[in-house]
Amino acid sequence: MTFSDVVNHLDATRVVAIITRRQDGSPTATPIWAVVIDGEPYVRSAYGETAWWYRHVMAGREVAFATEDGAVAERDKEAALSLPREAVALEAIPADDPINDRIDEALWAKYADEPSSVEETITPRARACTFRVVAP
Repeated sequence: MTFSDVVNHLDATRVVAIITRRQDGSPTATPIWAVVIDGEPYVRSAYGETAWWYRHVMAGREVAFATEDGAVAERDKEAALSLPREAVALEAIPADDPINDRIDEALWAKYADEPSSVEETITPRARACTFRVVAP
């Protein structure tokens, strides 16, 4: 799978499973949202710095995305770990970066049917926990 395939997957898939590593090295899957703007994918922690996956990323641990429907992780995180995955890197985006406004707009466009969840994902706390997904 190429990085372009990963970008297309993140764009087309409603819920993606981000795979990170706990401190003991064991993998864990978390269902999250992703948007793509001008060919660049972004993810954001709706729960700010308290989300486990966010803390794993900030600790410098490996990151990957399941390359099939990440909604599996909403129902069964262990099952999501058996899905094929592709390693990525994440670059932190400053909260005051203008791209955050476009990410907010993209979140509204993709997830308009879940307004309360979008509201949670566009708070200042969440905006401070935004990443650009890049090739490893």
